[in-house]
Amino acid sequence: MKIAYLNTLGIPAQYGGAETLIEEISTRLVRKGHEATVYCRGERSKLSTYKGVELIYTPHSSNKFLDFPLQALRSTFDALPRQFDILHYFGTDSSIFTIIPRALSRKVVISLDGLTWNRSSYPRWVRIALRFSSWLPLYLPNATIVDSLYVKEWYRRTYGKAPVYINYGAKISSRGADHTVLHKFGVEENRYILSVGRLVPEKGIHHLISAFNDLETRSKYALVIVGRNPYESTYESSLRRLAKDNVKFLGYVYGSDMENLFKGAYLYVSASELEGTSLALLSAMGFGNCVLVSDIPENLETIGDAGVSFRNRDPRDLHEKMLPLLSNPEIVSNYRWKAIERVARFYSWDSAADRTEQLYLSLIADS
Repeated sequence: MKIAYLNTLGIPAQYGGAETLIEEISTRLVRKGHEATVYCRGERSKLSTYKGVELIYTPHSSNKFLDFPLQALRSTFDALPRQFDILHYFGTDSSIFTIIPRALSRKVVISLDGLTWNRSSYPRWVRIALRFSSWLPLYLPNATIVDSLYVKEWYRRTYGKAPVYINYGAKISSRGADHTVLHKFGVEENRYILSVGRLVPEKGIHHLISAFNDLETRSKYALVIVGRNPYESTYESSLRRLAKDNVKFLGYVYGSDMENLFKGAYLYVSASELEGTSLALLSAMGFGNCVLVSDIPENLETIGDAGVSFRNRDPRDLHEKMLPLLSNPEIVSNYRWKAIERVARFYSWDSAADRTEQLYLSLIADS
């Protein structure tokens, strides 16, 4: 098959879950003998291919709400003459553009990342537009993929049609961080709380910082925050003003450095108010972290009985749930093993690639 991936920041993954998903799936499909092309945002880089995947670059806009739809439109018109067997789009905002290849009898797939119209960082008009058009991804493409069973059920209840559920994956590795890497970031193994994600309000980092500020053991543990926001810095500035001593903002961290930060953390916290399946959370679990998460359905679905939860948007409850974990290493150790076992059982990139391949093949067989 010839497969194109559209409306993403591109690979190698250096931003979010969708880009990591594309990298993990496309490179596996190439190893299976298929041809994969990823449309990337931004100026042409030195890479024209990555692990056998062709990379095509489209112009980048600094306006977040124009950038995604414009990229979807540009990549669509570039892809049409290339005769791809599958055009795989990402994000609710690209669903309207799938009309074009569908009108030309192309096979189109779209992947959705949670209920995006609930994102507090979006202007009200954007949230209204996304919610009003939330039915489009179910009916315009040939197939719709979600990474959360909760999100799948929401669509089934709301529109009477369920998208396809395909799990995320995560690497599994034993603990034991490279102390040289940790020293570079100014932290010690088992002496920091870690949180990873885009610095946008719905990730709830302000709740985490407020809870951490009230810890009497703040001098013993650092709070390490990994991530940024490529479109605006207002929220990050507010977080820095909120943070007291021993809070570290590391910006973007990738590759082996990020793996070592996962391996060395004492506790991983996701305070998100909104998620699909959080790839950062899965990664933390795969690297053997005890995880503490907000009790939104998507997070609870991910951790099962292999983690601890607190009331969403409640810094006081988050503070109260951190206390026994910080003072009881044996509880933390027990959850670490549970986290690894759960990821090994339910979240495999090989399985995700196989299921995606079968979906593509079934669409082509229906031609």
